[in-house]
Amino acid sequence: MKQRRRTVSNSGDRGKQLAMIHIAAADLKLRSTGDDSAYRDMLWTVARVRSAKDLDAAGREAVLKHLRACGWQQRPAAAAQYEKGTPAALIRHLWTQLHRAGAVRISSDRALRHYIAKHLPASKGVTELAPQHLSNADSMRIIEQLKRWLDRVSASPVDEP
Repeated sequence: MKQRRRTVSNSGDRGKQLAMIHIAAADLKLRSTGDDSAYRDMLWTVARVRSAKDLDAAGREAVLKHLRACGWQQRPAAAAQYEKGTPAALIRHLWTQLHRAGAVRISSDRALRHYIAKHLPASKGVTELAPQHLSNADSMRIIEQLKRWLDRVSASPVDEP
């Protein structure tokens, strides 16, 4: 039985690089609805291919270098939504605990943002307010409200049939 040799390739790198090429093309507006001729012309000029899938490693690097020279800057990776140890993470944790206790019907971030906007006096007219954007004082106010609510829910007797 003949075994297939697995070649060591950076297919993960290939996918990331292709994604970066497509993101850069979109950011630089090389592709528009129904017309990607500028994008394909750029690929042909830089790497002599008409499709990014046909690029080898050197071609992908050359295209990325060209796109950077055209002004494209890679965006930093998004940070975790709730960084551990922050007031926002504690607010989210308390909200989840309230949901598990049955006090909150919808545990989504949107429902939490609505709750925060509704319970902060300074947010008149605002329908949603993310916990990550609260000042320390507002964060502490919401945390204390959620803690008191959780205490009330935990202390209430459970209805037994």
